[in-house]
Amino acid sequence: QCKSVESGKSGDFNVTKVVDSIEAAKRIQTELGWERYVLCVNVAISGAAEATLKKALPEIEILPISHWVGLCETNPVEVERNFRRLIEVPRAKVLDAIHDRFLDHYSAQLKKKVENTSFDVFLYSNRHDTAYRVPVSEDFSCSDLLGVFREFFKLPESDRISSEGINVSLSHAVVFNGKKVPLSVSLKEAGITHGSVITYWTTIIWEDAEAKFEGDVIHMMTSDIIGSNLTPSQRGQRAVSAFSERLRQSFQAFDDSL
Repeated sequence: QCKSVESGKSGDFNVTKVVDSIEAAKRIQTELGWERYVLCVNVAISGAAEATLKKALPEIEILPISHWVGLCETNPVEVERNFRRLIEVPRAKVLDAIHDRFLDHYSAQLKKKVENTSFDVFLYSNRHDTAYRVPVSEDFSCSDLLGVFREFFKLPESDRISSEGINVSLSHAVVFNGKKVPLSVSLKEAGITHGSVITYWTTIIWEDAEAKFEGDVIHMMTSDIIGSNLTPSQRGQRAVSAFSERLRQSFQAFDDSL
């Protein structure tokens, strides 16, 4: 069985739940015919925890974080091909983003917060394979953090995909522990601390521009649209795909700048 500890802390490893799983497996061992029980976990197992597990199942095989780190070190090519890269974002890059994004007075306040209460978070995106280690302040609001991210990646906010007759736009959110963080909430209030994993979540919103006839506005439909048998939904999917490629290029441009 696999047991993942989201916080990455060994102390959050729940031995009781593992023992319960072991006991449940032992009850149906004859029925299933299993011979080996392997526990895969992403943290180090303490001596006390290992003793408890071996008491429940003496022959249990435990593969802790050191096992997986060893595999990564032995197989760097496979890791590069199949896993996200981790890129360090320098503090200077964060300060530059703050300077470019916010008005001078507020920018100075945010820079001071980074200098006084800085810690690192791991940043993921739902639209890019790279992971980032980013220095932030616990006193940042979620809105501040989104401003920094938007300045990092400079994603196109909206566009009209003329070939499909579709308008597309973006919505932005910070997701932590599976929930969107309200814009006014500080990182400290949200429980985001050093080593927390957060996601910069962008949603593509589309609408059929050719279906919106308003007053005396004349809509010029392209020949591709006129001759197409595609439904609005199909054209929307094609537009989202085209816009997604532009987003990918923006993320890649940021990676290349580091």
